[in-house]
Amino acid sequence: MKKKHLLFLSICLLLLTLLPRLSSLASHWSSDEVLWLDRSSEFMSAIKRGDFSETRIAYHPGVPTMWLAGLRTFFTPPGTDVENLAAARGFIGLFVSVCLVLSLYFVYQLFGRWVVLASFVCLSTSPFFLAQTRRVHTDALATIFLLLTVLVFLMYCQHRHQRRYLVVSGMSFGLAILSKSYALILLPWLPVCLFLFPENRLGGFWRQMCEILIFLSVTVLTVVSVWSVFWSPRIVLVSLLLFGVSVLLLRDMNQERVTPYLIVLVVSVLVLLCVRVIETVGLVFETVHWAVTTPHEVEHFFLGKVVNDPGWLFYPFVLTIKSTPLMLPLGLIGCLLLWKHRKQTDETSRHFRMAVSLVTGVLLFTFCLSATSKKFSRYLLPAFPMLEILAAIGFVEGLKWSSAVLCSRFGIEATNGYKQTLVVIVCLCFFFIQVFPVVALHPYYGTYYNLCWKVTDITKVITVGEASGLDLSAKYLNEKPNAWELVVQVSPLATEFVYYYFQGHVYRADRQTTQSPDYEVVYIRDSQIGRVPQTGTLNGELEAVITLNGIDHVWIYRVP
Repeated sequence: MKKKHLLFLSICLLLLTLLPRLSSLASHWSSDEVLWLDRSSEFMSAIKRGDFSETRIAYHPGVPTMWLAGLRTFFTPPGTDVENLAAARGFIGLFVSVCLVLSLYFVYQLFGRWVVLASFVCLSTSPFFLAQTRRVHTDALATIFLLLTVLVFLMYCQHRHQRRYLVVSGMSFGLAILSKSYALILLPWLPVCLFLFPENRLGGFWRQMCEILIFLSVTVLTVVSVWSVFWSPRIVLVSLLLFGVSVLLLRDMNQERVTPYLIVLVVSVLVLLCVRVIETVGLVFETVHWAVTTPHEVEHFFLGKVVNDPGWLFYPFVLTIKSTPLMLPLGLIGCLLLWKHRKQTDETSRHFRMAVSLVTGVLLFTFCLSATSKKFSRYLLPAFPMLEILAAIGFVEGLKWSSAVLCSRFGIEATNGYKQTLVVIVCLCFFFIQVFPVVALHPYYGTYYNLCWKVTDITKVITVGEASGLDLSAKYLNEKPNAWELVVQVSPLATEFVYYYFQGHVYRADRQTTQSPDYEVVYIRDSQIGRVPQTGTLNGELEAVITLNGIDHVWIYRVP
């Protein structure tokens, strides 16, 4: 593909990707967004003051989130309001969209034009991923950086002489770690990926050691460069030393004359820098251990029970509930067809092994996250883009297989006229099953659930909410006469999300007050975990119900 055509296509894909991510940004405040708005304001304030030691704010650590959300402070007074929320979401949505288009470029390099077109549709309309990219949080950024790490590292496995892919993948991995500490789960995937492509290896054991060292060095250098808490003279000096010896190692690798002494030197400097890093943010590692071993204080509703730790079945259920109907079946079809054709050509063999590496990444994240005590659906987000790419492969391979079957059965000449019809019909079915149900929910993408689960009541299976619909309840109450004088009791987990949109007064149902409420608002998540009954606590008369995607999310009661 010519560079002009590639640039034009990239711009078109970027614009299409931006549409659902930059529209209606002020709708439905989600959980933890207040925290990240406050953290980003504090982070950027410390940067402006030059007080870099004060930028150690969260254990996640969420550094890219704070950088991007903090950019809004240059354009609007920092605060916790809808205007700041929309601005912060805008910067994050724009950045994620650019990274997504960049990821598609690497998909094109790895799998070709048809898979990249299918991947664009799958990735840009993946409901779970789309919903998270519209939030001021850490998971979407961690996911896009991990996706880039995986794709660029796969590029390196195909072209071991092009070290830039190794460097870029290390940079992306460093940004992923800075976004969310669970990115470290990907580390065991790297040697597995190298093992899957033995024919592209250059040199012996020392060469493999050099590759891992360069990757880790770039990762650590990215971490200390982007997180300002490390901008101290001692760490900067050691970082420059690591940068210098890493450049020497890269040069020697290119000239095929790597010496063990240089490897030992790189390892020594890398260990020294890691020690400095741990000394600086040691509390972060302690808090991460607490987060992994301690269930969340807010209960889950899972399989009919209220629990703090939903157990090992939770994330497999999330994969089936939060995915589209075709994602998992197409992914399976793609893997089976690639396995069937793996010995036909070098290309099919390479595609099969890349698919195996993607499946390995999905299984690795699912297993490791299932072993932790603190669980949320969004923690599994990194697995979804990899599955969407597998689904795109399955879509393309399925079309090729169908076409081949028709040709072998009826002959090439007899089926040529029907191939285009087949493609059109399949694409239309794909659109109405995979895409339309997602875009129809704008901007409440978080309310999407796999259409296959329509056969049951999803509210009896897993926690429902994402704070969707609470802004609509506030809008409904704002239309009442003298809305600014109304007093509304709101169920505990929903209070702050109503507060930022409602003109009147709100208070939590579990707090004492001398005010006499006019209305009561009950949120589905509070009802699911038993904090407030669905019928409310004030014997009010049901006046309105906010329903999204066929599920009642909010009940509004008029208090007599």
